[in-house]
Amino acid sequence: MTTPLPRPKRKKKGEGGGSGTLRADRAKAGLTGGQDIHALPPEDGELLELDPETISPNPMNMRLELRDMDTMNADVGERGVHTPGIVMHTKVFMECYPQWASRVKHPDRTFILGPGHRRHAAALATGRVMPAVLRDDLARDRRVEEELVSENNSRAGLSPIEQALAIDLLRQRVHEDEDRTLNFDEVVERAGYTAGTVSKYLALLKLSEEVQQAIHVGDLSMRAGYSLSLLKDADGKKESPEAHALQLRGWQLMRDKKLSVEAAKNRLALEGQQQFHAGKSPAAPVAVPEPREESTAPAGGSQAPAGQTSQPAPPSGGGGKEAQGETAPASAAVTVIETTDESVPAVSPISDVDPEVLRKAAAEQRDLACQLLLAEDRFAKGAESNARLVTVVLNPNEWKQAAAKAHGWLVSLKKGPSSKKRPTDYFAAVAASEDPGLMHRAAFAVGLAADEVRAAQPDRTWDARDVAHVQFLATSRASYQLSEWEQQQVDRLSRGKQ
Repeated sequence: MTTPLPRPKRKKKGEGGGSGTLRADRAKAGLTGGQDIHALPPEDGELLELDPETISPNPMNMRLELRDMDTMNADVGERGVHTPGIVMHTKVFMECYPQWASRVKHPDRTFILGPGHRRHAAALATGRVMPAVLRDDLARDRRVEEELVSENNSRAGLSPIEQALAIDLLRQRVHEDEDRTLNFDEVVERAGYTAGTVSKYLALLKLSEEVQQAIHVGDLSMRAGYSLSLLKDADGKKESPEAHALQLRGWQLMRDKKLSVEAAKNRLALEGQQQFHAGKSPAAPVAVPEPREESTAPAGGSQAPAGQTSQPAPPSGGGGKEAQGETAPASAAVTVIETTDESVPAVSPISDVDPEVLRKAAAEQRDLACQLLLAEDRFAKGAESNARLVTVVLNPNEWKQAAAKAHGWLVSLKKGPSSKKRPTDYFAAVAASEDPGLMHRAAFAVGLAADEVRAAQPDRTWDARDVAHVQFLATSRASYQLSEWEQQQVDRLSRGKQ
């Protein structure tokens, strides 16, 4: 059933005897007498009413699933399809896109869809006709990809992965005037997004399939997924099996341990270091996070938790719903510290190793955790920071060693005046900088270093302050995980209080 709507045409000025363009078209088409003008082949731009059985889905459609079809079917069943889709002749599409011809689901059908797959599915389900505008010019000009992406940009309900697949489709598009695919700038221009947004969408397609699925169903936000996509293997690759294993492990930590994406990546770095101390090479070392722009917001200020952000325009799947497993880790003191995950190789049995060797290995692990924490923009809440400042102020004899260690941390992270080689000169320059964010970070670093220098001292018994130090690292964004030796110290003190 193909029923074009009437196309009235005016007579040309000066034509007599009733001879106008309509009559000329009929004569040109070989139509006589009572033959219907609708027997003329439809033209580009013409609105048609089609049997949906004559239309094939488009293989370029990047929707992984058609959502909320019950509502759509009910609406179409009651009122019909009131917004036309776009169709092309299947033969024309396959001639212009030979690389897609083998993937056309119904090559024997007269038409193939551009935008309008949910409407088409509803028309099929309800037996309604499908209004559609004929646009063979889209196929001839090879602009079908752009039309599909443009249509997606104006509609809610697509997941970030579906958006990414649509943009990737544009990246494969052949330039209309040259025998080449579009370059990145052309993809950005035709996708209707910023260059940064396009890069982040495409990065999602480099993630492992399990992580992509978590993003698609809304369990993981686009921002967190993009952050995981930056994880690399030892050779700097993001799409190798080793990199995919890291990405999946990061997502599992977020989901199972309720960690933020930053804390999960920090835990991965610590796990890699822990494997090294166990005498095994880490599968894929994770570097300390790249230093970021210095934040002027005071530590502990009111900011959204990392790993939770609005989806880039247009709205994507999940509808702004908070992603599972992306809340910041709790900062309250804990009485029980979780033991090492089974997935992380354990240190050699504690009875077979010199305790001072274990103490030193744990200190190296904590040192890395402190650096990971100081690399974060939101490194501590106000109360946590103030507690460490009070401790170092009340113990001035600790300041010199603490300042030296904090200076080393901050310079390696490129925080503050790296030209100052002496700790006293460095902290004097920080104090004179009038940068409240840097001053707060530096002061917190000194307090943190004072606790760490004390905990790392050989031949001394741990006390409540040392336990509070490792508990803080465990519940901070560093997501530190206690070694067996440290857990033994915590257990000893816990038993002593009973």
